[in-house]
Amino acid sequence: MAKVIKKSKDSPVTLSNDITKLFDIQMRIEMMKNGMKTSYRHLLCPLSVKDGITQLDLVKITKLKAPTVSTTLRNMEADGLVSRETDKDDARATRVFITEKGREIDKKMRASNAKIEKVFLSGINPDEKEQIMEILGKMKANMEKNNGFISEIADFTDGNLVLEH
Repeated sequence: MAKVIKKSKDSPVTLSNDITKLFDIQMRIEMMKNGMKTSYRHLLCPLSVKDGITQLDLVKITKLKAPTVSTTLRNMEADGLVSRETDKDDARATRVFITEKGREIDKKMRASNAKIEKVFLSGINPDEKEQIMEILGKMKANMEKNNGFISEIADFTDGNLVLEH
């Protein structure tokens, strides 16, 4: 006989986390189908919007650590998705450009994203979607306002949370 474990009442944060995990799993599956490494999606999106931005800009936009961005870009370059060039005006800066192959992968990724979003939003009417967006926007703003406190007590190193004493 299977043991039934009662779930405690979900909080908005728990539910949001569950939804994020489910979305991430679906995106990973879709990306694997397209032969794409999951770590690439965070960099392809901003590059497809603004080509030729600096590595430092990518760090700021994605909120990833500089070594993570550098390593991921090195792998993406080896896979032919991006090219990197030293900035003509500032030799210390490296600009990143998306290749045609990178654009094709980004296009597939966006189609997968739209497909998954359609599943997530099925049965939700436009008014409900607007309410969800408003509430989630407020939650995000709350966390961004609190980010100073979070960064004072914690560091995210290669995806691992390290609490400082």
